[in-house]
Amino acid sequence: MSAARRLLFVTYGAGHIAMVLPVVRELQRRHPGWHIHLMALTTAAHDSKRQGFEALGYRDFALWYAPERLRALAAPLLPSTRHPLVDEEETIAYLGINLADLEDRLGREEAQARYAKQGRWAFHPVGFMRKVLEQLRPDGVVATNSPRSEQAALEAATDLGIPTVCMVDLFSPAGDPFLERSHYADALTTISELGKHNLVAGGAPAERIHVTGSPAFDSLFDPAQAQAAAQDREALGWQGLQVILWPGHLELLPPSLGQVADPAAFPKQAEQVLRDYVAARPGTALVLRYHPNHAEHFKFRADAAQERVLWSEPAQRHAHRDIQLADAVVFQATTMGLEAAIAGKTVLSLDHSPSHHVFPASEQGVSRGVDSFEALPAALDRALAEPFRSPLARDGADAASRVADVVESALAPGLRGKMPLDTMDTSPD
Repeated sequence: MSAARRLLFVTYGAGHIAMVLPVVRELQRRHPGWHIHLMALTTAAHDSKRQGFEALGYRDFALWYAPERLRALAAPLLPSTRHPLVDEEETIAYLGINLADLEDRLGREEAQARYAKQGRWAFHPVGFMRKVLEQLRPDGVVATNSPRSEQAALEAATDLGIPTVCMVDLFSPAGDPFLERSHYADALTTISELGKHNLVAGGAPAERIHVTGSPAFDSLFDPAQAQAAAQDREALGWQGLQVILWPGHLELLPPSLGQVADPAAFPKQAEQVLRDYVAARPGTALVLRYHPNHAEHFKFRADAAQERVLWSEPAQRHAHRDIQLADAVVFQATTMGLEAAIAGKTVLSLDHSPSHHVFPASEQGVSRGVDSFEALPAALDRALAEPFRSPLARDGADAASRVADVVESALAPGLRGKMPLDTMDTSPD
């Protein structure tokens, strides 16, 4: 595969950008002449820049729309969607373009009704993504299994005859919204044989699925993360303590699973139980780390003075550093719970979490389940006294290389589509 290729990666933040960047880096190493565009959305732009990657965003394509229309559409949503890691102009472009695409596709009244009912889950900007692809003219498109922009990019690419690869992050159990899609990429990568089994059971074509592991987990085995964690223990005076990690997040569910009246209530209660646990046990310590998109909702607790409690700022500390710092991890339904299991940590999942059905970790062998807050202290006592490893624990990393192999195969000459030769209209609508 000596000919230069053009690739477009599309990804959101947190665990999704963590999956994508190692693959981009591996392809750049293998093919210095390839031109790889990275469209990093929401907090992914910050993560990309921090790791030395230049990234595109919605604002780079805002010239296709009248500025006043985008601002008028986005303005009512800005107070509730501002994020310290996301530039406001990018937020305006992201919200405005998605809402404009929704209006252009459904009409204004139906678009407003759809957004009022589903929120951002209503976004599906296939028209916009088609324009992006016609502008960038990639030979292949790679995205993770996020809905909205990533799903739209994969569908638009298929419509244009461009090969596609979708990187699936978790186990895809029954009920996963990903399995409700009518469109699947030309190639899908998944973390394990269980992930493949669930994808096939959900209707994904078996011949398209590749078991690669997740590139987001590769850096778990980087000695630098363990070294940084050891330095943290010394600096904090936590030598000899048993450290618990709480990687919390808001309880935001897909529309098919209903809504939670107060998305912050469950994680706040969990945090308080863990704070009380550590306060009562001098031989323990607690690390609080919230999803980078949600941390602002819990920041008021960051300065709450408590001995042996560390607030981990996701914009400043690598998630794998916190995992290596921990002896045990308690979680709701997040990739960090799976990462901790793969790293060989003792992991407990809160099976009474509203989002448990999104990622039933204890049923997948990731963790031991805890069915109530009342049961959590005793479960932690047992887990710390008798540490255990998940059957998924690994000792090495190679997922990024395996996914890169899949991307190369998808770009084989026989699978490549032809881009239309029409020129993109960049005039405002």
